[in-house]
Amino acid sequence: MKRFFLTTGTGALIIAMGACASQGDSATSPKTANFQVTAVDSALIAVHASADATISDVNVLNGVSSTMGWSLDNAPSGISMSFVAPAAPSSTSGPGTGCTLNAADGRFDCPPQINANGVTVVRSLAFFDASGAQMNHFDSTTASMNVQSTEHGVIPGAAGADTVSGSRNLTATGLLGHNTTRTWNGTGSGTHGAFWSDSAASRTADVSFNSTFSNVVVALPRLSNPYPVSGGISRVVTGSGVVTKGDSTKTVTISRTVGITFNGTEFVPMTVGSLNYTLDLATGKATKN
Repeated sequence: MKRFFLTTGTGALIIAMGACASQGDSATSPKTANFQVTAVDSALIAVHASADATISDVNVLNGVSSTMGWSLDNAPSGISMSFVAPAAPSSTSGPGTGCTLNAADGRFDCPPQINANGVTVVRSLAFFDASGAQMNHFDSTTASMNVQSTEHGVIPGAAGADTVSGSRNLTATGLLGHNTTRTWNGTGSGTHGAFWSDSAASRTADVSFNSTFSNVVVALPRLSNPYPVSGGISRVVTGSGVVTKGDSTKTVTISRTVGITFNGTEFVPMTVGSLNYTLDLATGKATKN
């Protein structure tokens, strides 16, 4: 189970707490003078919020990026779509089965799926030809695909638990012909409430985030290429957190931008202001460099 959620499921960590160790922090305990809240303390809240969100992002891309696993069944009443779920990352939510065409908007609505973290994911898809006209099926003339998804749930962990809620609106291009890559662009948003502890402190967080996906390239087949090969995700994280060390507690206000740069491997750089981390896309663990 991932210990960093929005850390854990595409910058710089600009926290509105540059003075977090002074007037920027409000005391929630008379013993707050016993320790200082450092840039690393505050950064960890944004890291925790961004890492798991990134894992979820990759899972969504894996679930729908490969045409290799799609099957279409034509029927007089319309078209139904089923998918073959990828095997990695291990926390994949799976693309779902039984997606059916909604005649009202031309999108394929997929039934709710519960991913490996126990989070409920709902998706809908739309296909377009090279001219941008919406299609009621997927075939060799399909040039792009739009995926809209939501997710809600609680992710328990040995060191705490995360309550997550989010949505994405992503478009993949490069579907036309025999391309071996797909390029994703789009946006996402969500909220994240968390509690977790380690040897240094215990922390709670209540943040929201807005994400921008910029030319995130995935390679086919996804089964042997589970991680995006290039592009990135910029995520602005805002909200508040509480850091407790011993019997002293401090509250912090957060406003930071976290950047993820994909490189085709499990381990990708994560920047949070001047701080650099390495994020493990398989486990969700972020390690400070």
